Amino acid sequence: MTRAVLFDLDDTLFDHRTSAREALRAIHRGHAADLDFGALERHHAIHLEELHLEVLAGRIGLDDARRERFRRVFLALGVPLEPEAVNAVATAYRSGYMTSRRALAGAAALLTAVRRHARIVIVTNNLLDEQQDKLQYCGLAPLVDALVASEDVGVSKPDPGIFRIALERAGVPADQAVMVGDSWANDIAGARGAGIRAVWFNPDRLAMPAEPADVLEIHALEPADAIVRVLLGVHR
Repeated sequence: MTRAVLFDLDDTLFDHRTSAREALRAIHRGHAADLDFGALERHHAIHLEELHLEVLAGRIGLDDARRERFRRVFLALGVPLEPEAVNAVATAYRSGYMTSRRALAGAAALLTAVRRHARIVIVTNNLLDEQQDKLQYCGLAPLVDALVASEDVGVSKPDPGIFRIALERAGVPADQAVMVGDSWANDIAGARGAGIRAVWFNPDRLAMPAEPADVLEIHALEPADAIVRVLLGVHR
């Protein structure tokens, strides 16, 4: 019996990928039209991940990390930026990201359907305020019973500790929960390491790794009724 569904947030319910891409397109138009957009996007992804870990560890603030990210990105592309230009690019990115925020297609309908059967807990490697704001902005907050953010609880996926906290907040044991997420390492392997069944959100239809075995996958969040059956374990 599944009494709690744990969801990752970024690129599982919230469309971080599109928000980031639209923000980068704004930067490309206004500050980097001569640069290859694909290269800009690739370098941004690398430095975003590197500095995101520093933010979560408390070694750098979010705004400083954003400025440092773009300083590194443009330097890697052969365009060193003066501090004023770094500030302008970082500000443009933040503005573009905030105005492009959206939930993934079907997210609200899926959460609404899941809530008829189980509690919903978000488990995310990010800052608490950032994730609360995303949920509120996208209209998902009223559909969520608990939010477990790594910055708030002091432990990150794939560590089993963050999943144990999520289970405690849901009030269920591991064998009565399922984890849904797009990251194989963080969400799938992490959940299974904590004894939780996992369903891989795989919209790009990537090849499934061999381990852990016996993992179901979904490629979209809709139609809600069909996805709910997978999450509750009544359809394999």
